[in-house]
Amino acid sequence: MMENLMEWEYNTEIPGIKGEIKEQVNDFIVEELASHQTDEDGDHLIVKLRKQNMTTMEAVSKLSNMLHISKNRIGYAGNKDKRAVTEQHISIQGVSQEDVNQVFTDEFELEVVGRNGHIGLGNLDANRFEIALRQLKLPIEDIRNRALKIVEEMDGKFPNYFGKQRFGSARPITHQVGRLILQENYEEAVWTYIAKPYDQEYKSIRKIRDELWETREVEDAAEKFPEQYRYEKALLYHLTKNPGDYKGAIKRLPDGLQQLFIHAYQSWVFNRALSQLIKDGWYEPEYEVPLVGYKTDLKDGKPENLIEEILEEENVSQEDFRLQNFPDLRSEGTYRRAFADFRNFDVLEIGEDNLNMNMNKMTVKFDLPKGAYATVFLREIMKND
Repeated sequence: MMENLMEWEYNTEIPGIKGEIKEQVNDFIVEELASHQTDEDGDHLIVKLRKQNMTTMEAVSKLSNMLHISKNRIGYAGNKDKRAVTEQHISIQGVSQEDVNQVFTDEFELEVVGRNGHIGLGNLDANRFEIALRQLKLPIEDIRNRALKIVEEMDGKFPNYFGKQRFGSARPITHQVGRLILQENYEEAVWTYIAKPYDQEYKSIRKIRDELWETREVEDAAEKFPEQYRYEKALLYHLTKNPGDYKGAIKRLPDGLQQLFIHAYQSWVFNRALSQLIKDGWYEPEYEVPLVGYKTDLKDGKPENLIEEILEEENVSQEDFRLQNFPDLRSEGTYRRAFADFRNFDVLEIGEDNLNMNMNKMTVKFDLPKGAYATVFLREIMKND
């Protein structure tokens, strides 16, 4: 089974320019494109949030603590990258402008823009990205020409894969845990989450996971993890008090994280299917491929039949998505465009890379619809894997 998360087929044939992104936080800038009308009678304060080096969820959690309110009273249209400079609108219920103005922190900036209703996922139109690609070894003109030729070949669309951050950037295990939960193999799901090691992690943490992966010994294991690994610690404390209760251990995790496991597995199946479709020369730019669930009809066409084959290979059935032991996680299934649109691509600057000797840097700008990944779009241009 293909477990390398970026071994997906490309949809263009021109060789890429290689390079690296996110070498510095301000190499990756995201601006949310959304229309938020203001209304003096609105029951939510509309606030522009500018942050860097933290996810939207982390910023919302910190802000809720500072305002002494529930996180449920803060709405946002999408979770932005952590290692990036991002700007988006949030809504806050039951606070005044004065309350927000009293928040003092170096971690993010807040700007009140008015009042209106709750901001949710439906309020996002698109995202505008400005990204620096570094460590480019090609000559400057070759970089420009090759990038523009690839963009021309893409013709406004690119494979709408889920990016590797969906599965865990340093430790891509969320889809694996999801698969094991669907198979009701809760013991292996817990140990995969706690202990399965990956080379991209810090050596000290990898050593802890390596040992646990081999021994599966719960006693005193929680104390080996640093404080920031609170979820691993929570699972191990639960197993210390309740030996063998792996299902109960999973339920100790936040609801959002439990749901992510299932969503990540659906995303994994989607990526596998789309990659195979592209390899087979299939191209229907407006087609919506299933994110499989227990209500998905898998009899209509090639994408659906392929997903059925993948599930059979992975020993997962559609009925498994009913998740009888985790009813809050059950999923009927939904759909996602096979190919996403991009707009307004522009090369802003090409020159010497000030961070890497004898290499070049290119800064580009482009707009993507909600749910599409800038890293996936750039992957088609860079072709590193």
